[in-house]
Amino acid sequence: MIQGRRLVLRPIEEEDLPLIVRWQNHPDVWWYMDYERPFTLGDVREEEVRSRSEGYPLVVTVDGRPIGRIGLNRFRRRDRICSLYLYIGEPAFWGQGYAREALMVLLAHAFDRFDLHQVELWTLAANSRVISVYERCGFQREASLRDRSFKDGRFFDHVVMSVTREEFNEAHEKYVAEES
Repeated sequence: MIQGRRLVLRPIEEEDLPLIVRWQNHPDVWWYMDYERPFTLGDVREEEVRSRSEGYPLVVTVDGRPIGRIGLNRFRRRDRICSLYLYIGEPAFWGQGYAREALMVLLAHAFDRFDLHQVELWTLAANSRVISVYERCGFQREASLRDRSFKDGRFFDHVVMSVTREEFNEAHEKYVAEES
């Protein structure tokens, strides 16, 4: 478990899987995470087995209540780089800073524990709210990949972002000062 100020990141447990199915099938989560089709419990169970073998999947909890997922995967040990994913699945917790806190807590842990140089991700360019959160955590935009996802009858771009240890440390210092 990784403790934040208002939240805890913990490993995913079997009883979380029905919640994850519900979250991943929520229309907003489904759209912004760029999923291609609805999920079943079997799909999520299979994904979690793969996630555990390839990465570091966690549930974001507040007062013991699971509210979303965050994790690291696609580790490239030689380059000291990995990828990150995140969503807050419970609508009642959207817009309250939990995504930013979860990112700060996991990145602080990951840069230290895994001796990472960089963490990377991609998101839909249309997801301006999460892009702003990522930028506040030190992520820099690296590229725009045109017309990568077809949704609602049109194409959407992807934004590729990354943060180095130094960029994160600078953003983390600002975050800690804000929280004081």
